[in-house]
Amino acid sequence: MNNAAPAKTIVPAGPRSRTLGGLLKEIADLTPNAPALFYHGDVISYAQLYAESVRAAKAMLALGIRRGDRVGVLLGNRPEWLIMSFGAAHIGAVFAPMNTWYKQTELAWAIRHGGLRLLVSASRFIKTDYAALFNLMIPELRRATPGSLRAESFPQLTALAFVGPAPDGALSWDGLLNLASSVTDAAFQAATAAVTPDDTAFILYTSGSTAEPKGVLLQHGHAIENGFDMGERRFVNAQDRVWLGTPLFYSLGSINAMPVALTHGASIVLQDHFEPGAAIETIRTTGATVYYGTGNMTSAMLDHPDYEQRKIATLKKGNAGTYPEYKRMTLVEMGISLASSAYGLTESYGNATVAHADDPIEAKIATNGTPLPGTELLIVDPTTQRPLAQGETGLILLRGHVAQGYYQNPQETQRSFRADGFFDTGDLGHLDPAGRLIFHSRLKEVIKSGGINVSPLEVEQLLAQHPHIREAYVVGVPDKTRGELIVAFVDAKQKVSEAEVREFAKERAASFKTPHHVLFRTEAQLPRLATGKVAKYRLVEDAIAELGL
Repeated sequence: MNNAAPAKTIVPAGPRSRTLGGLLKEIADLTPNAPALFYHGDVISYAQLYAESVRAAKAMLALGIRRGDRVGVLLGNRPEWLIMSFGAAHIGAVFAPMNTWYKQTELAWAIRHGGLRLLVSASRFIKTDYAALFNLMIPELRRATPGSLRAESFPQLTALAFVGPAPDGALSWDGLLNLASSVTDAAFQAATAAVTPDDTAFILYTSGSTAEPKGVLLQHGHAIENGFDMGERRFVNAQDRVWLGTPLFYSLGSINAMPVALTHGASIVLQDHFEPGAAIETIRTTGATVYYGTGNMTSAMLDHPDYEQRKIATLKKGNAGTYPEYKRMTLVEMGISLASSAYGLTESYGNATVAHADDPIEAKIATNGTPLPGTELLIVDPTTQRPLAQGETGLILLRGHVAQGYYQNPQETQRSFRADGFFDTGDLGHLDPAGRLIFHSRLKEVIKSGGINVSPLEVEQLLAQHPHIREAYVVGVPDKTRGELIVAFVDAKQKVSEAEVREFAKERAASFKTPHHVLFRTEAQLPRLATGKVAKYRLVEDAIAELGL
């Protein structure tokens, strides 16, 4: 075992602040010139990040946005994402970032469901022209006065702003920030003073066992406390540079890496979107020390022709992941020997269990660490709810640092968040003799492919819209690289090819929802339970056998 003690943090006992806006101010006051962000060769200090976030907060106040209102962004991993996030935090607005992989229908649903008052979007990101897309989605935009939008389809959305060229009727990024000049310091300070640790900081949309995404409600205080403890387990300190490969709109970015870095005064290394060659070069040129990627990113970098261990040799610690094969690649093949294994969900503020960075590598590969301070973990029988003894496999329940519930979804909130305060994860696991969690599988049907949660029901409903498909059933099957592959079993009304089915899905939804394999069955060939429902566990077995997985 490596017995080296963790390096001294900037705030050894943890930060005093319990709101995210207050936390940014605290670190900026302590170390104003320390780098907060690295982005495309630019270095943004904590003082600069704080000053820009105050401008964003004042601009929101100028637009009439107040505590509890929802604001969002549709951006890659760039400074404006964080400026808006902290700007919202300062005044108690709820930050609801949008998934940049969403297609038009998914995006429109999320904007309406979240009741966004303001959305800041990229004019273009990767292959999507968002300026053109919003002109299509909101015909009133062209005739609108910037900052005073009235749209029949989005009744709560009053302002659109764009990073990059702004279409008619929308604010530019500079135009948005310039609104700050009309708001006094006294008005800003009054708004910040009203924010409490129990206020909702984020609505993060995550796929679940329902057809529509669930908006997970996450509070300021829990985000800071759990973030600090995750960083302590990973030995993060103020000299660290946290490379973030995953999108900020996912919990691994916004509620894990970001508060880990901020509570320790560390820097965040931003990359607009993941591309393995660019990732290797970004890590090399910035001297990143903390790895925050997913297993499929690890695999992609290892397989890239530009990969050499010396290029990423500054990476010493970080996130090793949940699945054994991913953890082995990070800890052994990439040589990030102090990376920590972990287990968690968006609902548990990123991680509920984390290994100590200096735990033996074998233990980190085999287990998922111990519960973090402030988190209680209980293993129960999935049927009877009887607590199980150490070593017995059962349903994982969590209490403490868990979400408030799901936004505008009382049915799912009641189903998952129990009256005794425990959150039903829907996952199976057991504790080893040392009290470390060993994650087994999901009791629920949610598929986790490439680090992304995918709802089988959502994909099934999507495929069922195809005119030649009678029924579709979607399952996840194990895969050593992606964690799980999405396999669709299709009962077709008339001949249709696998390629046509996959293209149909790809054109209508985010690419991560596209099945990796499509297998065809007649109605009589589908295995069924006594109730008449299709036996999905049998479909998993059939897929593994037929595909040779």
